[in-house]
Amino acid sequence: MERGAKSGPTVLTRFSQRWRHPARLSFAPMRILVRGARLVSMAVALGWLGYTLASWFLAWNPADAGAYYGAAQRLMAGQTLYPAMNPEAHEVYRYAPWFAVLWVPLTGLPEAFVAHAWSLLMLVASVVAAWPVIRLGTPAAITLGALLGAFLAETAMFGNVHPLVVALLVWTIRSRSAALWVGVATSLKLVPILFVLPWAGRGEWKKVALAIGSAAILFAPMFLFDLSAYSMSPASGLLSLYAVSPVLWFVVAAAVGVVALVLAVRRSPYAWLAAAVLMFLGPPRVTTSYLSFILVAVVVMLEKPPDTRMAYA
Repeated sequence: MERGAKSGPTVLTRFSQRWRHPARLSFAPMRILVRGARLVSMAVALGWLGYTLASWFLAWNPADAGAYYGAAQRLMAGQTLYPAMNPEAHEVYRYAPWFAVLWVPLTGLPEAFVAHAWSLLMLVASVVAAWPVIRLGTPAAITLGALLGAFLAETAMFGNVHPLVVALLVWTIRSRSAALWVGVATSLKLVPILFVLPWAGRGEWKKVALAIGSAAILFAPMFLFDLSAYSMSPASGLLSLYAVSPVLWFVVAAAVGVVALVLAVRRSPYAWLAAAVLMFLGPPRVTTSYLSFILVAVVVMLEKPPDTRMAYA
């Protein structure tokens, strides 16, 4: 619990209790329909997760990890960190320099070995990120955790750092150092900075300043490099509405942004969920893995934060 917060059941806890103790339905066919819908939803989510994991044996290609390895090699060779590349290529490096520096020691090992080992680590991170929600054990929690976990497992197959970013936030968002980790996550995926909205709505300006400040410090070394060829283009947009229509994308993103701001000002717990949804609908270039930031919002809505004992109310 954060200091000053009132104790009591949260929105998610109440939902969880309702799943465990659903209200009696006066119409027997309706009970069957509701239970059937729960089972079908859970089966679809678990089935998609199984399909994604099976895909590892057919399409395992940790090309995104190759981008990190290549960035470290360029640093070692004194080359530009952000060269001109096709924005659709896996080899594009868009992150803050510190992450490439961390990969420098790994360049002494074969690239294929490092890339595949890193990809497996991201698969583990996917499980770590989804587990606090799945652990609740309700049909809704299992369905949501399995579905979002599948999206993370899919991006882990390509060695992208996204699962680690989500896992980091899931396990730190309720800690005293949460703002610092939001800043770190922002230096890798940018959109996590939207999690400052609920803090701003509650007047927690120290957290807002720490998150923005830490991200700025990590981004600052970028200006030591030539950024003239830095990839800013959304290209195809992948799964963003931008790929369908830039106008539609702008309207929807603006509307969701307004909703997130209103909920933040009203200090609603749903402000976290709105911010997470905005992380998917806001950028002009996204994949399904961006939906996994919803896991972070769900954890915030829990009565107690996840700890090393996996204890929940």
